[in-house]
Amino acid sequence: MNEQLVLGLSLKEALEKEDFFISPSNLDAVTQLGNTDKWPSGMLLLVGPKGSGKTHLSSVWSQEHKAKNVKLEAVIPEMEKGLDDDLVCVEDLDIIEKVEKQKKSKIEEGIFHLINSIGGRRGKLLMSSRKMPNALSIGLKDLVSRIQSFGNTIIKEPDDSLVMALLLKYFNDRQIYIKHSNLDYIAARINRTYSSIYEFVNYLDHKSLVLNAKVTRPFIDAALGQMEKKYK
Repeated sequence: MNEQLVLGLSLKEALEKEDFFISPSNLDAVTQLGNTDKWPSGMLLLVGPKGSGKTHLSSVWSQEHKAKNVKLEAVIPEMEKGLDDDLVCVEDLDIIEKVEKQKKSKIEEGIFHLINSIGGRRGKLLMSSRKMPNALSIGLKDLVSRIQSFGNTIIKEPDDSLVMALLLKYFNDRQIYIKHSNLDYIAARINRTYSSIYEFVNYLDHKSLVLNAKVTRPFIDAALGQMEKKYK
């Protein structure tokens, strides 16, 4: 089968509150998101690596508080339209590093004005990022200073219980049946980061579709070998 013809039609990602597995790695983030009234100046920065659940948690928070979710690139257009919501969520602040220089400067100014606007209304602002503000290449120093004044919470790389939960979730999202003994086998050998766990299951799913093969122990070993080469 031509690999280009294989479509990820089986993927149905679960993003409801009850689908989020709480562990020591993310407990502080979950706790702080549940205590909005305790955010310094009403602002919180949610920091974590790719695949750590920032989008999941941001989505749940936005739904529960009926907050307006604004994409980073849409901050300026929304401000120009007179954004006056008291509860706002802006995800993926780190994307700003990839934006063209002139546009980047405007987005930084837009975020700065958004922070001031929400602060002036005593509203709440949730922002997410893969990096802390001082690790981002933000040119507007006043913006860096403002974000550093936020409360912040960091999601750590997964602990043992979360590795198992993530594997189970990603296999379930793709409707792949896998024996519990094979889950244990994978968990004991896989690179223990969010991105590597996600990529492993994605790779296994794709290869099983391409080859029309069952997820057996030899098949798992081959996939683990490929991932080990990638992360060396």
